[in-house]
Amino acid sequence: MPFLKFRCRKCGKVFDELVALSRLGEVKCPDCAGEAERAYEGKCAGGKSGCGEGCGGSCGSCSSCGH
Repeated sequence: MPFLKFRCRKCGKVFDELVALSRLGEVKCPDCAGEAERAYEGKCAGGKSGCGEGCGGSCGSCSSCGH
């Protein structure tokens, strides 16, 4: 299970959570218990290997980042 970065839709808190990929929709904010969404931050590594960790999804230079 990876540590992933999330952002609360209710209060905006950004936090890391150890979560199985099959349970992404079940993550709740530790402060307000609001619904959380994946927070994509950082820059894309680009090239043939696809995106690096933390891809912002706005690079447009790769097709494997899923954005």
